[in-house]
Amino acid sequence: MTEPVILVGVDGGGTRCRARARQLDGTLIGECVTGTANLLAGVETALSNIVAAVTGALEAGGLGAADLNRCLVGMGLAGANIPELADRFLASSLPFRRTALEMDGWIACRGAHPGGNGAIAILGTGTAYVANIGGRFITIGGWGFHVGDQASGAWLGHQALRQSLLAFDGIIAATPLSDAILAHFDNKPDAMVAFGKTALPRDYGEFAPLVLDRADAGDPIATAIVDEAVGDIEASLRRLASLGADRISLFGGLAPRYAPRLSPAISAMIVPPASDALEGALQLAATLLPKEAFA
Repeated sequence: MTEPVILVGVDGGGTRCRARARQLDGTLIGECVTGTANLLAGVETALSNIVAAVTGALEAGGLGAADLNRCLVGMGLAGANIPELADRFLASSLPFRRTALEMDGWIACRGAHPGGNGAIAILGTGTAYVANIGGRFITIGGWGFHVGDQASGAWLGHQALRQSLLAFDGIIAATPLSDAILAHFDNKPDAMVAFGKTALPRDYGEFAPLVLDRADAGDPIATAIVDEAVGDIEASLRRLASLGADRISLFGGLAPRYAPRLSPAISAMIVPPASDALEGALQLAATLLPKEAFA
C-alpha cells in the first residue's frame, strides 16, 4: 500500500531557509533551518539548502531522506520572480513527489491574510511587498540587491560602507558609525573594497543592526541612512493601500526595528499576520493534493 504523502512548506530567503513538515491531518512532523535559499545567490546553493532543510524537518519527526519522495512541497523562494532562475531551479533534480514554486513574498501573504485583500512588507536581508487583492497577487519590489531592495538589511549595510568611505576621504564628517565600520576593516579602505568584490547581500546585512543602533543613538550618518530607508518603506506601503489592501502585516528580521519609526498614518494600517510564511507555504503545498488522489 502506498504510504500517505507529506505536506512540506519551505520559506527560502537571503539569510536562511526554513522548512515545516506536516501529516495530512495537520500533525506537525518537524521543522528545520538551514542557509540561504535565495535563487539570486545561486540555484545550486538554494537546492542544497532546501533539501537539507526538508530532510531535517522530516528527521525531527523520526522520518528521513527516504521519505523525501512522499513530500508535496510548497516553496516560496527569494528570486523566484525571475523566470530564468525559477525555470533553472525547477529543472534541477528535485527529490520530492511534487513541487509548487512561487516567490517568498506570496507565501508570506498567503499565511498573513488567508481571506485576501491584505498585504505584507518583507523587511529583512532583502525587501519586497505583496498584496493579495481578490485572490490576485500583486508584487512591488523584490528585484534583488543590485537593482532594488531599498531599506533592506543589505541596503543599510552597503550605504554604511559607502558613507564611511566618504568620511575617510574627508568629504563628510566622521561619526561613531563610520569609525566603527572602518575599524571593522582595520581602517584600511582597500580591505573594504576587497570585501565588496565577493560580498553577498547577507554579508552587507551583517552591518544593519549596527546602523540601526547608531541611528537610535542619534548618529548623523546612521540617522540619514535610516530616514531614507523609512521613506522608501512608507512610499511602498502607501502604494499597497492604493491597490486596495485594507490591512498590512510586517515580516522579516528588520520589521521590529522599522515599525516604531513609521508615521501614525502608516502605523494605523499595520495588523498582526494570521500566521507565518511557512503556513502560507503549506497552503501552497496543499494545492498539489488533488493530483495525488490516486495515491
